[in-house]
Amino acid sequence: MIDNANIDKPHVNICLDNPVESLLKEILAGLEEEGIPYQLKNINFTHDKIIKIAYEASEESRMGIAIAMKNDKVVLHYSKLKENHPLINIRLDYYEKDKARVIGCNAARLYKIMPLKSFEDTSENELRQQVKSAVISVLKNFNLNIS
Repeated sequence: MIDNANIDKPHVNICLDNPVESLLKEILAGLEEEGIPYQLKNINFTHDKIIKIAYEASEESRMGIAIAMKNDKVVLHYSKLKENHPLINIRLDYYEKDKARVIGCNAARLYKIMPLKSFEDTSENELRQQVKSAVISVLKNFNLNIS
């Protein structure tokens, strides 16, 4: 992976230890959607240190925002919060790519002082899209059978 930030430019720090690649890609896509640069740092840490790593990385970031990811565990931290109280501390299932993207978007929105997205919103939107696709598919089949 290549960082999309210059060293001097403010960016979100992302600390990684063997992350689930598909989830990481979605987090980065969420940041990119919102136009916020990031810097990746590969370091080794234990699961019990992930919050501390995220907090320290947020303090080092000029934006005050960091994400730490170990395997499928993701922590989003903001330097203005207490160390033991990150904004997001979640274990994602391999298939929860929509939630991973929301984490990236929320990291960016935190900096831009915009309302954060909720995980429920993405599930509802995804369900609506699935229903819409199914209805369109049925209607197309119905129209083909009439002709």
